[in-house]
Amino acid sequence: MGRRGYTKKEANRRRTRFMVLAGMGDFVGIVISFFVILACVVLLTTLITWLRGDLPQVIDNLKNPIINAFE
Repeated sequence: MGRRGYTKKEANRRRTRFMVLAGMGDFVGIVISFFVILACVVLLTTLITWLRGDLPQVIDNLKNPIINAFE
């Protein structure tokens, strides 16, 4: 069996096709990464908001037994 070679035109066409596919893959990766980062920011914002609301209750629950121990 002989090895099949590519003409310059075929090689350029294949190279262009692979470059387009690589560019599309990069674009899709960037879009997916953007949404993952956006989801992480939303989750962090929710966590910080939850901590701000919950932290005073936790401190009060810890403070009362400590104060009662010294009375």
